[in-house]
Formats: sequence, C-alpha cells, structure tokens
Amino acid sequence: MTKSNQFTGIALITVLFFLWGFAHNLDPILIPHLKRSLTLTTMQATLGDLAVFLAYFVMAIPAGMFLKKWGYKAGIIVGLLVFATGCYLFIPAANTQLHLFFLIALFIIACGLTILETPANPYVTVIGDLESATTRLNFAQSINGLTTMLAPIVGARLILIQTYSDVVLNRMTHEARQIALVSEASSVKAPCFRDCFGIIAVCFYFAKMPAVYDDNSGDAARSDSIFHALKHKHLSWAVEAQFFYVGAQVCVFSLFILYAKQAAGVTETEAAYYLSGAGLAFLVGRFLGTSVIKPAIFRIVIGFR
Repeated sequence: MTKSNQFTGIALITVLFFLWGFAHNLDPILIPHLKRSLTLTTMQATLGDLAVFLAYFVMAIPAGMFLKKWGYKAGIIVGLLVFATGCYLFIPAANTQLHLFFLIALFIIACGLTILETPANPYVTVIGDLESATTRLNFAQSINGLTTMLAPIVGARLILIQTYSDVVLNRMTHEARQIALVSEASSVKAPCFRDCFGIIAVCFYFAKMPAVYDDNSGDAARSDSIFHALKHKHLSWAVEAQFFYVGAQVCVFSLFILYAKQAAGVTETEAAYYLSGAGLAFLVGRFLGTSVIKPAIFRIVIGFR
C-alpha cells in the first residue's frame, strides 16, 4: 500500500472513532431530555441504554459475518448508512412524542454503530506496520476520550433546551404543558449530526483505501468459531473485564445529570458541564495510557519509520 493511501485510511478511521464516541456520549444528555419531554420515570428513561446495548448484543455476530463476506470498507459504509437512518427516525419520534419510537431509533442507531465498529477496530491495526498496530488502535480509541469532554457541552447547548422551568410547567394546563414539551423535544431533530454520517459514508465510498486481504488458510481457517476464540484465557478474561467496565461507565455517565440535579440542586446544563470535566480527566488518562505503551506515538500512529 502507498503511504498516501495509508494516511487516508488512518485519518478516515480516526474520524469514525470520534463520531461514534460522540454519539455514545450523547446518551447521558438524551436520558434527562427524554425523561422531561416525554414525562418518563427514571427507569423508563434509562431504557434508551437498554435499547443501545441490546443492539450491540444482537448485531455483533451478524456484523462479523458481514465483515467476513464483504470486507472492511463495505462494513464501514453500511454501518454509517444504518446509523444515519436511525438518526433520521428521531424526526418522526419527536413529532409523535412516542417513547417506543425513540427506543426503536436508538436501537437502529446502535445497530449501525455495531456494524461500523466491527470492521473499524481491526482495520486500523492492519493498514500500517504490524509492530505499531496496537499503538495505532489505542490512539484511535483515545479519540473517544475527546468526545467524553465535548459531547456533554455540545449536547447541553443543542438538546437540553428548556423553554420553561419546571415550576412554570407545573402551573400550565395539561394541553399547554404538552405543547411546550413537544416544542422542547424538537431539539433532537437537528440535522447536522445525521447528515455528517451520510457525508462520511460518501467519502469512504470514493476514498482510495488500502487494500487488505484476509488469509483464511492454515490455523486461521480453524479459528472462525467464537467458542474456539474464547478458549484463550487472555481473551475470555478481557471480555469479562470489558463487560464490567462498560457497565460501570454507562451507569455513572447515564445517571450523572439526573443525580447531580437532584442531589446538588444544579441545573441539567450545569450538570452536563461537570460531566464534561470528568470527560477531560478521561481524555488525559487515555492519552497518557497510550503514550506509555510506546514512545513517539504520533510518528508510530501513521506507520512511518
């Protein structure tokens, strides 16, 4: 592969890591927003997280099968298009104010993310030098740390829009209150994010990405079973560690704004800024951890010696 194609591939893949990290870190913003605009209980509001991670559980293996048959680039493009489709479903969901519609939209979005992440993670390891593969992957994943800082701020300004305070809403008639909440719910229909994924899909379609071929001969052909892979203790323990880590992170981030509002008496927007501060610490930790793995990270990331 040429260095220009290699750089293009790594740059586009890194953009993907940023975009899906940004999408995930908007979930803590959506939960309080939907709780208020749809008049949900806390448990009902957190069903959005259930829809997202249920999609990951359901689509992970089919996404791997698609990747094996059609390749990395096709998987990335399909994932982007499915994600964009889910984003567009937020328009009728906001118009109808149906919680089930929002859950379906979130499920489809997460299906797109699953299809997208399945090829993107291994692809970034195979489009450069083998010795720097782990560092490239860690660097690309560190971009998610940037989104943990940015997404709460952007989400607070674009989504957590409250035209009326809770006190004023409680004084309204039922009809007037519903009209006000429908108006606030329309903030999730902002077109910029869903259109961005469609544009990136077009870029991937026309981009000259490095050609990567899968060698299915020898031992590789016998390792196509997930159960065979889990026989490796390091992998099985890593899966368990990831399960508990993601569970802890989702619980803390998703309920942070609701808890801060109730326990500290701050507004949802102020709580989102505090969450952004936690994201900054996450960002610093990710990049420090990546830099410890191997020095001269930015030279290694692009695969040049």
